[in-house]
Amino acid sequence: MWVPAAGLPLRLAPLALAGTGRFCILRTRATTRGDPPRRGLSDSSPQLLPHPDFGESPPWVCKQRLDPKRYVNSRGLAETLVQVLRGSQKDPRSLFLECNPGPGVLTQALLETGAKVVALESDRNFIPHLESLGNNLDGKLEVVYCDFFKLDPRKCGLVRPPIMISHVLFQNLGIKALPWSAGIPLKIIGIFPIRNERKALWKLVYDLYSCTSIYRHGRVELNMFISEKEYQKLMANPRNPNLYQVLSVLWQVACEIKVLHVEPWSSFDVYTQNGQLKKPKHKVIESS
Repeated sequence: MWVPAAGLPLRLAPLALAGTGRFCILRTRATTRGDPPRRGLSDSSPQLLPHPDFGESPPWVCKQRLDPKRYVNSRGLAETLVQVLRGSQKDPRSLFLECNPGPGVLTQALLETGAKVVALESDRNFIPHLESLGNNLDGKLEVVYCDFFKLDPRKCGLVRPPIMISHVLFQNLGIKALPWSAGIPLKIIGIFPIRNERKALWKLVYDLYSCTSIYRHGRVELNMFISEKEYQKLMANPRNPNLYQVLSVLWQVACEIKVLHVEPWSSFDVYTQNGQLKKPKHKVIESS
């Protein structure tokens, strides 16, 4: 059962350890019966807003280094996540959109359950290996060179990877829009950017309330790793004014939020801006 933010069980409190990451699910929901409909959150079909035509991105060579990213490096963690995400109902029609899968440890675990996976990878170095995971799987894996967190950019500057528009991406993948009352068209899984967690949260909640970007297609489910610091802010209430912010209110009103898993950062690989593997310097307290 999905519970409101204030109803999280107290047994989760000891798991809030320094250096750990929280695996949270942000599930959009419709307005309660009798409430006036809000744009993008009603039970009717999503109301599509006019979408700018960015056209093709100009040819250019990016001189910027890639932002540092975290990747799942533990097979045990990947299997745990798959079990949490899929549960006992392993519907072969399930569609997962994985953001920056990197080495593909989680990707392979999802594919082994028969799920269909769309891998959105922003680092070209990982793409050949990811594509090889889909060999002999009859189209169960699609690999696309783009960054989920840079879909539908507000500013048409130099974006790396090249600009990607969500409605074009979804059309190419054959993902059709569904009414908000018709269930979840796809599940998105990933890790928020190390340096821009709040920026990503603001963009997603804006898209949610305006029914744009990924939410043009219905009640999309987010399954994201988020740092302990930002998680505490996201789930804060008025009794904690130091953490309770506008962003907290917007997400709590729009979504059901539930902690699915707590994992130490030692279970992740971190690649620096130069594309080099970085080993964690701090010690991590394990929880049981």
